[in-house]
Amino acid sequence: MKQDSESKILIPYWLIMVGKNVVVLVIILAILLYLTNILTVPLSRALVQLGNAEFSAGNDVFGIVSYNLAQLFNGDLKEAVDHCSALNTQKQYELAISFCNKAVEIDHNFAAAYSYRGYAYLNLNKYDLAIADFTRDIEIIPIATRSYINRGTVYMKQNKYDLAISDFTKSIGINPKEPQAYLNRGLSFVQQGESDLAISDCNKAIELDEKYWNAYFCLGLAFSGQEKYDLAITNFDKVIELSPGIQIAYFTRGLVYNKQGKKDLAIADYTKAIEIDPNYIESYIERGNAYADTKEFSQAIADYQKALAITNDSKTDSYIYCVQGITFTKMGDFESAITSLAKGIKIDYTSENDWCKSALDNARQGIPTP
Repeated sequence: MKQDSESKILIPYWLIMVGKNVVVLVIILAILLYLTNILTVPLSRALVQLGNAEFSAGNDVFGIVSYNLAQLFNGDLKEAVDHCSALNTQKQYELAISFCNKAVEIDHNFAAAYSYRGYAYLNLNKYDLAIADFTRDIEIIPIATRSYINRGTVYMKQNKYDLAISDFTKSIGINPKEPQAYLNRGLSFVQQGESDLAISDCNKAIELDEKYWNAYFCLGLAFSGQEKYDLAITNFDKVIELSPGIQIAYFTRGLVYNKQGKKDLAIADYTKAIEIDPNYIESYIERGNAYADTKEFSQAIADYQKALAITNDSKTDSYIYCVQGITFTKMGDFESAITSLAKGIKIDYTSENDWCKSALDNARQGIPTP
């Protein structure tokens, strides 16, 4: 019998099967990768919705897990949210907003993005935009206490204290162990002249956190409003003990000392406040007034000049020129007094400035204003 001239290569059966299995695995892997690319975004959105439901039910742990998983399945969302949060921490608010915008575009139900963006708007004094974002966060998660507190803070800055108090009260109803809600409600009550309610709230904040210096400051303001100056000073002392670098504590304690007629102590506190923040205009003005009251006129004029050099508010400018003019009359320098008083009136000719107009009339007659 004739044999084939070419020999054949025989491949073992098991090797053929392995080859087929590898091909099958590669195909399966390719399909999974394809499906993963298709399904990750819907899965991420579903996890965000689940997270919102868990947060709304008060299950913060499950809410956080769901949010983290959502970002794991959507890298773009994670990147946007991470930058949005980090830039807020770094006080780069405009940049933070750009990344928060991206997060909202990727998933408009990701509530935290609204909270972060609202916080950035708050710090940029864009209050209407901040309110809109905090409100959206609350719409998605009705028990978002942080957004109630932040929205209430915006209302405080707008002098809408009834709305602020309402938001802080809602926050307290959801989480009665958050000291900031009591503090901010207490400060709002101070602004409304409700000192007893303010004292109650600020004491509650201290009960929750005895080292919460802001609450002692709130008590100081409330007691000052009741003309209980010794109690006010005791609380401002506590603020300074807990946090010695708080400029406003020295300044406000100085105001109380001034009301008690303790001008030297007041001047010392204003001076300390200026050391901490050399651009705080009110400290120069109040120290200038205290110097004028103690007949240290040259020091008073120097402080008024420093205040004028850094102020950019017309009402404040008018006030400084007027008190400076009155100080010049006490020095017997009526020419300088007339010039300064006339500037103050020119800047603000409203009826609120009638006291300055009277001082100008006296100066023109060579009469010092008491």
